[in-house]
Amino acid sequence: MKKLLVLSTAAMLSIGALSGCGKEDNKSAEGSNGETKLTLWYPEGNTSAAYQEVIDAFNKEHDGEIEAEIEFIPRGNKYAYEDKISAAATSNTLPDLVAMDGPNVANYADAGIIQPIDGMIEEQDQFVDSVIKQGTFEDKLYAISPMESTVALFYNVKMLEEAGITPPKTLEEAWTWDEFYAAAKKLTNKEKGIYGVNWTLDYGEWIIYFTGPTVWSNGGSFIAEDGSKADGHVNGPKTVEALKYLQKFTKEGLVNLQPTPTEFEDGKAAMMLMGSWEWAKLKDYPDTEWGITYYPKSPNGEQVSPSGDWAWGVSTSAKDKEAAAELLNFIHTKENVLKLAAVEDKPPARTDAFTELAEWDKEPLNVLKDQVLETAHPRPLTTSYPVLSTKYGQAVQNIFLGGDVQEELDKVAKEVDTDIDRKN
Repeated sequence: MKKLLVLSTAAMLSIGALSGCGKEDNKSAEGSNGETKLTLWYPEGNTSAAYQEVIDAFNKEHDGEIEAEIEFIPRGNKYAYEDKISAAATSNTLPDLVAMDGPNVANYADAGIIQPIDGMIEEQDQFVDSVIKQGTFEDKLYAISPMESTVALFYNVKMLEEAGITPPKTLEEAWTWDEFYAAAKKLTNKEKGIYGVNWTLDYGEWIIYFTGPTVWSNGGSFIAEDGSKADGHVNGPKTVEALKYLQKFTKEGLVNLQPTPTEFEDGKAAMMLMGSWEWAKLKDYPDTEWGITYYPKSPNGEQVSPSGDWAWGVSTSAKDKEAAAELLNFIHTKENVLKLAAVEDKPPARTDAFTELAEWDKEPLNVLKDQVLETAHPRPLTTSYPVLSTKYGQAVQNIFLGGDVQEELDKVAKEVDTDIDRKN
């Protein structure tokens, strides 16, 4: 069967073929007073209270017509939320609106969990291009997001000044790979235990998210545009070259392979490649003067930054698509986008929302805004994304530990293509 739902490492081991969700048993229902009942699922987290406020406001505005109920799903392990959706898809008990991490859009669409929302989104032209691209599968829009994210280069102002290093202030001046490497080397002081740059090392989604721009900027890729093949892409010469460049940092001790959670904040790393959300956490360290500059680019490539955040789609179990669209649009009004983005300290996904945020026009947040609007690049949309992300993350871990770049990426290509072939 063609449609195979692959949502997580756990799901890859436990879920068989899924031929699409039935539309006969659905979660949309009519209450005793004639109201249309809608349900939503979202992973429990920082935005739970804000989302509850949004849903309460929606219910007040649509009293007697539509009543929505949001359920926040605890994430007892990294994939608990995705596993719950997998189980609900199998048993036809999906909610009307489903929240999903951006790279899962292709999986959910191909498996029949979510349905196209083309023509349903009001003021669609106000959303940043990367959000629309992230939510599109096989030329149809399936999901939309209220927030965006990116990765940029944070730096210790005092350390760079003492080293005589001036970080780029405009997108056009962004450091090339060679300039970034030279700065990291100059800032590394092994006698004092100070590393040139900090980046998080794990097997999770972070690896492909933060290294992706290095690959794309160099003209590399992870998979064919149509998702048909990984061989020649994730292990292609441009991708290999990009990973060899990153490997230099760990091989030469410019990056700590066993960093503490607050290495940068404690002054033990002069720079840090980290997500856009980090700026809010740094406010808890008033003794550390910091700034943000742009993600470094390949000398021969274009400026690229990563993007992607949690998005909303309408499930195939939704009976009242018109009511679901009403709720979907309410969540994504400019007012509510601003409310949700403020809680997460993330860039809003609507360009008109940025006009309400004066602080994003000034240093240091202007860097994050520039990247969201000008250089954002979503992760690959492929039904084999969970395999790609997991295997690539493991390979890069090995590469940072000294593994052969070509050999490690060849393994990734083989694993991903096996998964692709299994689905066809």
